[in-house]
Amino acid sequence: MRRTHQSGAAPIVERLGTEKIWKLLLDMASQTTFSLLVYAAYSIINTYFLSVGINSLAAAGASIISPVLMALGGVATIVGVGGASVVSRALGEQDVERASRTVANTFLIFWTVAVTITIFGTLFIKPIVFLLGATETIAPYAITYGRIIFLGAITSTGYSTIIRADGNARFSTAIWVIPVVINTVLAWLFIIVLRLGVAGAAWATVIGQAVSAGMSVYFFFFRKNRSYRIKAAYFKPDKSIIGEVLMIGLPSFLKSISASLVVIVTNNLLKVMGGDSALGVFAIVNRLYASLSMPQTGIVQGMQPLVGYNFGQKRFERVRKTLSLSLGATVVYGLLVGGLCLLIPASLIALLSKESLIIAEGQIALRFLALSYPLSGVAMLVAAYFQSVGRAKEALGLTLGGILLIKLPVLLLASRFFALNGIWASEAVSELILCAVALLILRHYQGQVYLARSIEPASSQLPAGSVLTPHERCES
Repeated sequence: MRRTHQSGAAPIVERLGTEKIWKLLLDMASQTTFSLLVYAAYSIINTYFLSVGINSLAAAGASIISPVLMALGGVATIVGVGGASVVSRALGEQDVERASRTVANTFLIFWTVAVTITIFGTLFIKPIVFLLGATETIAPYAITYGRIIFLGAITSTGYSTIIRADGNARFSTAIWVIPVVINTVLAWLFIIVLRLGVAGAAWATVIGQAVSAGMSVYFFFFRKNRSYRIKAAYFKPDKSIIGEVLMIGLPSFLKSISASLVVIVTNNLLKVMGGDSALGVFAIVNRLYASLSMPQTGIVQGMQPLVGYNFGQKRFERVRKTLSLSLGATVVYGLLVGGLCLLIPASLIALLSKESLIIAEGQIALRFLALSYPLSGVAMLVAAYFQSVGRAKEALGLTLGGILLIKLPVLLLASRFFALNGIWASEAVSELILCAVALLILRHYQGQVYLARSIEPASSQLPAGSVLTPHERCES
């Protein structure tokens, strides 16, 4: 790899390697958490508009399409997370050209896949919604909503992660907040005022995404004082960059796809065991559960550029401190929000639905789900750490293996023996097992790193602080 030492990396990037870890993490995580909370507020409000402005079946119809949205998010994430990891380390190594080529290639990957998804989704929307678990009464809502979402797939960008890799948390926040505010206003206008139904909700989502896409293009290609100088030639596919981006981003992508599979299985189990009412409860409670977990995702996203940049700079003590602080923060938050859901579940559910049946049955579901909060961020954070340091194998094992080998089997077994209560409780059981596995893998990896660093002076001429791979240690 040709390393180009330039002064193109802006000072805002360099602060990732110099300022106090707790201050940087607080700054980065608070920015990302704020943007995600805004999105969570939008999700809750949008579900409220659908539930109250139309009915719970409309909310369930939009919820049925959620695996599609997760899959689209997975496509955006694979280029966002993978690209951010490569960009962070390239900027840390002052290789501005490689960072710019990476950004160009992520755009190329995303646009190619998004067009393919749009064509496939619009052609096969009807069989897709029934596969996702829709009943005959919910299917019309899901078809209308899903067709529009597929048509807008090209706008489902995931570049806020790469923007954070540049150290620009404020613009990364803006790229979430501004589109979400527009989306919320349009959802109110289209659903409540103009009575456009679920089609209005879908169009509001697509328009908000289009604003986000436009802001991404501005950030990388038109703003002043940017770290990237992206030339037309950089859009030529670079096999090494694309391979690295896909490999590092693959765990996040497979996590989204696997999580979609879990939702599909859950919807189909609920359809058999509880029908429309159970699907309505899941639409409301799952939206609330996901929205309240957004700050944990914000902590993860705030951590990643700090880990990636300092790993590229070979400042491993800063990497360790970042990980430790992040783990503590996600557990503390999980305890707080879990306690809140256990204490006032009815009040929280009433924010999204006024139907007495949904509120009554939803309390049971939310209490079971609340038990998973203290641990739910741990495995996610450890997997993100491995992605940030370029350890795709460990990240892939945690994300894909955690869902396919732990979450799905637990869900199927729990539903068989405990029916609906088993479905609601399976998340907490899964997260407990996954948390233990993640910490064991992390401990093993850190032990390898410690051993490698302890033998470096006698076995190599690498710069102080660099880490030998197991293969290099054997050759030494």
